[in-house]
Amino acid sequence: MLRSIGGECAGALAILQLEHRPGVEHRYREITGQGLAELIRSGGEFHSWPSSERPRLSLAGAQDKCPIMLTNERYWLPKEGSPTTHILKFQSSEYRNIPAYEIFTAMLAKAVGLPVVDTQLRSFADSYYVLVDRFDRYMAEDGRINRLHQEDFCQALGYGFERKYQEHGGPSFSDCLGLIREISDDPATDLLNLLRWQIFNVLAGNSDGHAKNLSLLYRSGGETSLAPFYDLVCTRAVESIDHHLAFSIGSERNPDNLIAKHWNQFAVQCDLRTGFVRNQVEGIAVKLMEQLQPTRERFQSFYGEYDALQRVERVVRHQCRRALRELSNPR
Repeated sequence: MLRSIGGECAGALAILQLEHRPGVEHRYREITGQGLAELIRSGGEFHSWPSSERPRLSLAGAQDKCPIMLTNERYWLPKEGSPTTHILKFQSSEYRNIPAYEIFTAMLAKAVGLPVVDTQLRSFADSYYVLVDRFDRYMAEDGRINRLHQEDFCQALGYGFERKYQEHGGPSFSDCLGLIREISDDPATDLLNLLRWQIFNVLAGNSDGHAKNLSLLYRSGGETSLAPFYDLVCTRAVESIDHHLAFSIGSERNPDNLIAKHWNQFAVQCDLRTGFVRNQVEGIAVKLMEQLQPTRERFQSFYGEYDALQRVERVVRHQCRRALRELSNPR
């Protein structure tokens, strides 16, 4: 399995075939219009390519995706484990609106001050896909692409991928905060961003904010930090997706049942002052409400009208109003 998929992975690890050696020359194959259409249609597979030329790629996650190098608006697939700069995430027949939801949710997260990976919504042959700027790659002064190592929180905490959700025996949110306290070189900033990420997930309807959607980034200077946030989607806008939270708030996973006491429990579990956490929830809720319309207008200026975003807006308004109401009337 590693022989087949271990070439261009997340982070700085590459598992090469015996006949190959790490090289200084990076090699790529351009994806033409026909090749891109095949890539989108197959969800990142390369069935028509000779087996000897198929790239060896491995990226975790439920969505179909493919790493590529982007230069001058041209897409290139890596050969022999060469590094890439971006990731393509494809539309599926079951969840056609997910690419647009992801872009809009990420824009909302940026609007409230969260560090988020750069993403764009693109389309080809009547299909939408997301172009994601990789945070574990950087361009050196000589123009070469270098790798940065990263590991998601399941890996860092010693949990298998099948335990990425708290309800399945995975880490709790307080475990994730503990990891940042222990390993980050800037814990004050990273702890606040991580707390705000969890609050944002509740208010923006992202029920899939699990431990594999958080990562540590090991920078070239030796510093360790929380990676920018990624895979932010208002999943509550999709009826067929479970709406329960990946990380509980206190003793509650159903966002429609959250009341003030659950946020107080959450603060105690995280070793934070209850007043501080409540202020963060209220502040993000107010700002999200303020930023909904400007963010929708900004989305439309880039990508045009997209009526399905109304579902996201309804979820965000409902969640923010509910949080503000419950926190003002503690029970």
